[in-house]
Amino acid sequence: MLTTALVAGIVLVASFIQGTAGFGFAFFSVPLLALLLDFRVAVPTLVLLAQVLNLIILSQHHFRADWKKSVLPLTLFSLPGIPVGVWLLTWLDVRLLQGSLGVILVFYALYQWLAKPAPRVLSRAWMVCAGFLAGCLGGALNSQGPPVLVYTSLQPWSKDLVKGTLTAFFFTTGLAVVATQAYQGLITPEVTHLAAVCLPFLLVGVLVGRALYKRLGEGGYRQLFMTLIFALGVMMIVKSIAAA
Repeated sequence: MLTTALVAGIVLVASFIQGTAGFGFAFFSVPLLALLLDFRVAVPTLVLLAQVLNLIILSQHHFRADWKKSVLPLTLFSLPGIPVGVWLLTWLDVRLLQGSLGVILVFYALYQWLAKPAPRVLSRAWMVCAGFLAGCLGGALNSQGPPVLVYTSLQPWSKDLVKGTLTAFFFTTGLAVVATQAYQGLITPEVTHLAAVCLPFLLVGVLVGRALYKRLGEGGYRQLFMTLIFALGVMMIVKSIAAA
């Protein structure tokens, strides 16, 4: 019961973060749940919950996202990167890859805070690179988000479009993950039961997160966005050092 309560609490906080920012659910919850549950239970449970969470957020935004120009192309461009990322695992130290990515994210957040570059419309080459790198990191670290976070943060988009596009991308890529895990037999009765138990806490978290999001202006949202990117980078650096 204590373990279940802790898992539900983690899901509540993680869904609050994603309900506010549009990302962060897996980044926050996976490391913590890995301390409480078998990884083969924790990850499939979170994948199922993340898809429900993404659908809720998309419905809150009336499925408003840059589907044609960003979401679908990013998803398609990520596919070739997945086998490349898996191949990287055969010769590259995962700790080095994770730590390097963390350093890049930290410096990117600092650059945004200190230099304050003006957002601009990015060329299609940026999209190709972001999608491909997302696939590589998904295949190597199961962490396809950072390149897409950087890509969307550089665009002169409203907070609704940024959040909606991120959520749509995570949803489309998540469908492939759920299908793969189901095919491999990882979606077990234990996983579905735990996901069902956590669902009410997810709903509370995302609704509270939505309330905070509506109170944030464009500038406040971008500051929160960069703060979470900075925190994500720090977490990756710490994890790479701890695994050494």
